[in-house]
Amino acid sequence: GLCPALKEDFEIFLDQSVTDYVNFIKQYKEDTATLKNAEKLKKCADDKFTEEDKESIKSLLEKIEASIGC
Repeated sequence: GLCPALKEDFEIFLDQSVTDYVNFIKQYKEDTATLKNAEKLKKCADDKFTEEDKESIKSLLEKIEASIGC
């Protein structure tokens, strides 16, 4: 399966606010360029992803988690 930090990253990225996501990233890397990039990426995803897109991504992640080979 996915490592816990990556799994949490996806969950926050897909379901929570820009601020929540940036604060999560800040735990691992606190430089300005990284945080601005995380903010920009999250805003773009929030603008572009539909709820259907998010559900498709979550479904894929569940399949990865359930896979014996992962």
